[in-house]
Amino acid sequence: MKVKEIAKKDIVFCTSNDDVATAAKIMRDHRCGFLPVVDGQGSVAGVVTDRDLSVAVAGEAHRAPERIALKDVMSHPAVSCLPDENLKVVLGTMAKHHVRRLPVVDKHGHLQGVLSIDDIVQVPRVHGSPTAEEIVDAFKGILAPRRVEGVVA
Repeated sequence: MKVKEIAKKDIVFCTSNDDVATAAKIMRDHRCGFLPVVDGQGSVAGVVTDRDLSVAVAGEAHRAPERIALKDVMSHPAVSCLPDENLKVVLGTMAKHHVRRLPVVDKHGHLQGVLSIDDIVQVPRVHGSPTAEEIVDAFKGILAPRRVEGVVA
């Protein structure tokens, strides 16, 4: 089964010129917690989550959200997938990078949609779709503690 068969195509996004307040308003209005961030050419420059916004605002208490640039808080480069990728491969990508959602991009990096682990979980069990065991293994990878480089205990 391929990404393009289940990825959401009617998506919202923001631009790298937007600020934290704009991204938060988009998330609120569209009831989502993840936004791809695109550059002026429509290529995915990064991603931002509701957690990223919360941490940015808390860490910059002296600055209004309208004055915190999204490009300074987004995760970049974005981990993404292609429309023709197999869902089983994408589960491995999600686990490896500890992410629940991926922008779907064309071969030029232009945003085509978003794929979430929730989308994969809801796929009908047909030949070629991920098994329950493969999905659980992906969740284990997504939820595994991330290694922090340079930290000495």
